[in-house]
Amino acid sequence: MNKDEILKMAQKDEDEMEQVVLTNALGISTMVVPALCLLFMIIRIINSEYIVSDLIAIIMAQLSASQLYHSIKMKNRKLLVLGLFTLILSIISIVVFINEVKI
Repeated sequence: MNKDEILKMAQKDEDEMEQVVLTNALGISTMVVPALCLLFMIIRIINSEYIVSDLIAIIMAQLSASQLYHSIKMKNRKLLVLGLFTLILSIISIVVFINEVKI
């Protein structure tokens, strides 16, 4: 192996590691955002603030985007159906929120 081949292999390993780290980071954020939204919804309900459709819309939009992207890249029909379902729920939640706050 010459110097150029070793350099190319090292760069490839670094790119793969970056992809793995990015994938893990996005996976963690996919768990943290809905957990925070659920916590905020519970706090709102405890404080008699019943407008929680904005937080539901955020959760559904994040899940939808993740599922639709995954289904398109992996050609997975089950995730596509689930992604479309959560997209519809997100749109419904946005409409409900707009009606609740009377924008």
